[in-house]
Amino acid sequence: MTALPHGPRLALSLIIALMPLVALAIVLPPHSGDDESPPDTLVADNSTPKAQPVAVAEPANPTMPAVVSQPLSSDDLDRINASAKGLAGLAASGAWEATPEWKKYSASLDGQWRYLDQIRLKAMRTWGATELADLHSKSSTVFYPFSGPDVLYADTLFPDSKILLMAGLEPVGTMPDLAKLQAEGKLGPYLDQVSKSLFTILAASFFKTKDMKVDFNNQLVDGLVPAMVVFLARANYPITDLQLVSLDGDGDLHPRREHGAPGVQITYGDGRQLLYFQADLGNDGLKSNPGFVRLMRKLAPGVTYLKAASYLCYEDYFSTIRNAILNDSIGVVEDDSGIPFKDFDAAKWQVIPYGDYTGPIKLFKQCTQPDLDVYYKKTPHAPLPFGSGYKFAASVSSLLVVKRKG
Repeated sequence: MTALPHGPRLALSLIIALMPLVALAIVLPPHSGDDESPPDTLVADNSTPKAQPVAVAEPANPTMPAVVSQPLSSDDLDRINASAKGLAGLAASGAWEATPEWKKYSASLDGQWRYLDQIRLKAMRTWGATELADLHSKSSTVFYPFSGPDVLYADTLFPDSKILLMAGLEPVGTMPDLAKLQAEGKLGPYLDQVSKSLFTILAASFFKTKDMKVDFNNQLVDGLVPAMVVFLARANYPITDLQLVSLDGDGDLHPRREHGAPGVQITYGDGRQLLYFQADLGNDGLKSNPGFVRLMRKLAPGVTYLKAASYLCYEDYFSTIRNAILNDSIGVVEDDSGIPFKDFDAAKWQVIPYGDYTGPIKLFKQCTQPDLDVYYKKTPHAPLPFGSGYKFAASVSSLLVVKRKG
């Protein structure tokens, strides 16, 4: 598999030092700049994919290929939702709530969440409702390659999405049963590991590839599902189905089997779909299993979201996924680590800048974009009222909202 570059692990001391500065954003005005149905009931999509997606007057109504699987019982769903709430630090009448380990975990997560909501999520919701309104109206499918388990930011910016298609190198994992973990004496260590794995995204806005190899691939937490259900539970979404699936080379879903990209399909809320696949999105990986880009085509047109993407789409060996995004998206919302500015043909795309382009962090200094710097300087643009990506303070953060013309 193609190795993903990764951002530096944020030192705990650095984040603690930054907390007082970022906390000032809570009392500043929004633009101060100082501061982020079960699958077997789905309708099969037998339509012929169009070569070029076009804008539509009403939101597209994508459908997922049907997956023949064993429906979960009401008891199964009760256990899943109770454990999801427990992992999110929320009360669910589980026996674990009486333990000191869970009480400590819940109090810590509550504090982190309140802080995150104040400094980033509230501003993101307000900004997304206005600045992304026309993209919301044109497609209800969101493509989020290089996502890790980050349901949180995608759902905050696209709260009306019907399908959220995600991918990364990290394993899918399994849904834990907190009651079983408690009975086995593993509840405390498991919650400690989940808390550690969530720390950076709650403090800074992104997961780091290097950390995820350890945090989501060990004897306790075996993949990304636990983090994803934390975000769903915190957003008050009931989970109505959770199936382990595989994605074949034609972009079709199957119940989990030996071949194909392993994935998870979570149905939540009013029938919304979250799909995550463990997939190598480099050219070599997509040559051996092109299922992800073919599924994108089946679901097109979509809106692509790219954040803290390790500047992978700058590289020739990620040209396949880059071209799929450009071909199958009606819009792209990205920080500077996504698709290079030069790849958005001015005849086809309108590029709207927000915030201030201050270049990449030191690790990716070779990915500085002089043309984007010039574009920012000559183009009137609004501030970005929240931080996003590797530069997670609003004063040094930027986003591009890119819309297909015509």
